[in-house]
Amino acid sequence: MTQVLPPATYFEPGWFDREQLELFGRTWRYAGATGDFEKPGSYRSVQVGRHPLVVVRGHDGELRAFHNVCRHRGTAVLPGDGKVTKHIVCPYHNWTYGLDGCLLAVPQRREVDPDLDRAKLGLHPAAVALWRGLVFVHPDPDPEPLADWLGDLTERVAPYDPERLAEIVPAQRYDLRCNWKVFMENALDNYHLGYVHKDSLIGYDHKRQEQHPCGRRHWFFYEPPLKPGRLTPTDLETGLKPVAEEPRWYGSAFGLVFPNLFVLTSAVGWSSIEVLPTGPETTTIEIRVRALPGQTTRMALGLIKATAKRVLRRQPALDLIQEDVYCCEAVQVGIRSPRFSVGPIAYRYERGIQAFQRNVLDYVPLEA
Repeated sequence: MTQVLPPATYFEPGWFDREQLELFGRTWRYAGATGDFEKPGSYRSVQVGRHPLVVVRGHDGELRAFHNVCRHRGTAVLPGDGKVTKHIVCPYHNWTYGLDGCLLAVPQRREVDPDLDRAKLGLHPAAVALWRGLVFVHPDPDPEPLADWLGDLTERVAPYDPERLAEIVPAQRYDLRCNWKVFMENALDNYHLGYVHKDSLIGYDHKRQEQHPCGRRHWFFYEPPLKPGRLTPTDLETGLKPVAEEPRWYGSAFGLVFPNLFVLTSAVGWSSIEVLPTGPETTTIEIRVRALPGQTTRMALGLIKATAKRVLRRQPALDLIQEDVYCCEAVQVGIRSPRFSVGPIAYRYERGIQAFQRNVLDYVPLEA
């Protein structure tokens, strides 16, 4: 059997809802970079499955995560991203919390409950952890430690320090008309690289690629340049200085942090690519790119363009249907056909897809 997930799991609203609760609500989720929380009071709100969470930098410098749910009527206390000066004030009834989540004040307290115990009504805690300057959150306040969750993926990804790099252009977002898993599987499908991307990825040696399962859930991919020890044309066109100190990383590599984050490295940059399910058949991709500091925005935009080619295979000059986007959206149409099926796979190049599908089923079993 080559296709583990039934077609309906790619478009049924009921399955999408189960994924939000049973998969995304039970795994670590990327919440931004440490640079997003530079000053006390800096915060980002993040939807983790059905759990609205918020990450806040405290006055003591510590990062903390909470369920973004006021203890009075459930209002999101900190919608969006931004900075608060001293306290967290619910916009509905002005219940006030400290940056440590403790309930500090209740307006008209006697009207609400003269014997109210503020110590029992702080914001519900969630877990927060860091890896290489990336911030992760989990709805459970005491989950499996992030380091254990990542396993040996941390040893395979290029040894760059993202905190030493600069993010000098805004995040780039792309909307796709396909289920999030279709995009994930496309990114794990290395059979198509020499065909769909024969021009945009011309500088890479597809036949010498490496793939490795990491930990229990994750995946690592590396593809060297055609000319060993040389920058690829894709990296040369950016004009950026190499981040890599070893020619080993003069190629394209990514680590999949299950279920929906890719960490992509090239010789000249580090990128995070988050795949955000927005509906049963819609997905948003957010790309954030870092390069050595002190370089121009024009160069950074060149890296964005090169990154998009590797991740979305985007052709900015056309601004029409991109290579991978076209394939993903075409697959989404085919999946709805009563005649849909998946034939024999290219085991060496597509085995990551089956591993990904089995991981999804471990959280969202078919028999439920």
